[in-house]
Amino acid sequence: MSDQPGESASITLGEALEEYLQTLSPEVHNNSSPFVRRYVEHAGRDTAVAALTGARVESYAESQIQISDPAAPKRVAALKAWFQYLKKRSYAEKNYGVHIRLRRSAGRATAAHTVNEAPIEMTAEGITNLQGELDRLEGDVPDLVKAISLAREDKDFRENAPLEAAREALAFNETRRREINATLRRAVAVDSADSADDRSTIGSTVQVTRLDNDRDVEYKLVSAREANAADSKISVESPVGKELLGRRPGDEVSVSVPAGVIQFRVTGVSKS
Repeated sequence: MSDQPGESASITLGEALEEYLQTLSPEVHNNSSPFVRRYVEHAGRDTAVAALTGARVESYAESQIQISDPAAPKRVAALKAWFQYLKKRSYAEKNYGVHIRLRRSAGRATAAHTVNEAPIEMTAEGITNLQGELDRLEGDVPDLVKAISLAREDKDFRENAPLEAAREALAFNETRRREINATLRRAVAVDSADSADDRSTIGSTVQVTRLDNDRDVEYKLVSAREANAADSKISVESPVGKELLGRRPGDEVSVSVPAGVIQFRVTGVSKS
């Protein structure tokens, strides 16, 4: 299809995607296809490749690729390889992969100079988990440096997607390590068992009943850095967490959420 005169100028992202995926090895396909498919769905499968612009690609990267996302380096590498393919097949006028890179969120650099150096209250488990993540990141550094060295052996630096991906991965690693170290320097472990009364604190597990449907729910109150909805760990800075902090069994609270107001009755507070 793409070898017919004029078709390279009209091929759609969806058509190019299906063609591209057939060129990938099974391992690369499994690792890369979800990220490339997500981009194509965002841009529109029926969008002509020729309609791509650097501004549109850069806008996607800024809105969809966050440096805090652990999968960000893989996403960057997958998209760079995809755009490089479009250029090599002459479907795209340029290699728009140069616009795919990790960026700090707006205002973050300025905020770094005014960061509050007050202690950060966290659970002991949260501090341990951060230290474990830091150890893993530090252990990855030699392999990342080696990947950059190997990628540099390709002397064509203009369109060296592996080199760019390796550099991005190392940059993400370094940034994340700085963030964790900054947090650990200020982290203070809070043991809810040290509280003299039965009020909830950071680290407490709070059992509640929703008064609108009599459903029993259990939440563990943690710092914002430890929040994980899948594990029912909610930040004390969240709407529900704020209302449940400092409560004791028998208290009733109302929480404003986008869907309306939810009322809870605290039925128990467990401290670890």
